[in-house]
Amino acid sequence: MPIRLRRFPRFALATLLHYSGAFVLWRLFRQRILGKKEVCVLGLHRVLTKDEQARSNSLDGMVLSDVTFARLLEYLERRFHVVSLETLLAGETAGADRSKPRCLITFDDGWEDTYTTAYPLLKKFAIPATVFVATGSIESRGGFWGERIRRAWKDPASRAKMKSFLSGALAEQDAASALENSAEWLKHMPAEKRCSLLERLLPAENSGDTDEADSMLTWNQVIEMSRDGVEIGAHTVTHPLLSYESDSTVERELHMSKQTLEQKLGRKVWAFAYPNGDWDERVRRWVERVGYKCAFTTKPGWHDCEEDRYIIRRVLIHEGNVTGRDGQFSPAMLSLALAGWP
Repeated sequence: MPIRLRRFPRFALATLLHYSGAFVLWRLFRQRILGKKEVCVLGLHRVLTKDEQARSNSLDGMVLSDVTFARLLEYLERRFHVVSLETLLAGETAGADRSKPRCLITFDDGWEDTYTTAYPLLKKFAIPATVFVATGSIESRGGFWGERIRRAWKDPASRAKMKSFLSGALAEQDAASALENSAEWLKHMPAEKRCSLLERLLPAENSGDTDEADSMLTWNQVIEMSRDGVEIGAHTVTHPLLSYESDSTVERELHMSKQTLEQKLGRKVWAFAYPNGDWDERVRRWVERVGYKCAFTTKPGWHDCEEDRYIIRRVLIHEGNVTGRDGQFSPAMLSLALAGWP
């Protein structure tokens, strides 16, 4: 069945949910009947131009086009009360329009397009945002190991080598031929083991191998955004999935990223985002112990302001879940995503 036909029921449901007023009624029921004090935290990664999308090696689920992002901000400005992280942590609601749901915008990783593309649009609409950066990746090019794998996969010789290697490693899972499954397998292990495997798996790189489309923020860009009111949060140093790491590694990643940011920015850093949204109770305790005041997951849903601030839920936004049949930004599709439809 063509992709367009498979997606038709989703578009139809989104249209019904949005234009029938069901989404508004659902929100009002939770707010006024159940007494929920909720905020919708949007999680984004990349905002790319059409040309950058063609050259980037990031997953489609990480990418929002610049055109869609601009229309999303325009819609949020009219229909939501977009708050800052400081407002969220302070629990301030005085003066806020209670007829509008509250929303917080966050970005993960620290991609350069957050500065070159998203930041100017945020300023245009005077909308606050929080950017979580992995300090060890600042000033680098080529992205993370996931981008390196997808870049190598495009080369026939490298792809054959990767398939041969992974066919043995993933024999029991029968997933060696799928790039996405291979990356998922590599994700769920300690960083030291993964790095050892990647050294054998991927070709050696030099500066000419990478493309600027997958560049990370520079310190000057981070500092400029911070001085202009963008909240900067920590996202570890090397972006490991912390639940697979030892206590000493978890403490080091949390402490060093916080310390480095505070030294560079000249201000306290209170917010943290778990890489890949991966956390457990042990990691959550370390985040609090190191001195953060809140932490963000990728667990879907709205954050109840009376619940644990160290496991804040987010709704991940990308091109595929906020655009309609015509490829343009769709308020109806956004409503479906905000309602928790996968």
